[in-house]
Amino acid sequence: MSNAFADKDRNPELPGSDWDYTFSEQNGKTTVRITIYNESLARLEKMIEMGFKEGFKMSLTNLDNLLASQNQS
Repeated sequence: MSNAFADKDRNPELPGSDWDYTFSEQNGKTTVRITIYNESLARLEKMIEMGFKEGFKMSLTNLDNLLASQNQS
């Protein structure tokens, strides 16, 4: 997945960051590996300043809840 900041008109500010999601399952347990590549330390710092940690934690909680609900089906 590619991720980029956007202006008020939704025009992307490139370059962004590249995200790689890998899902694997073993013995009924799902493992998710997420690798994020940023073109610069400055962009990473900007992401953190804009609330990346908090947003990422919320996304992982939502993913955990989704996977748990799929397991109950």
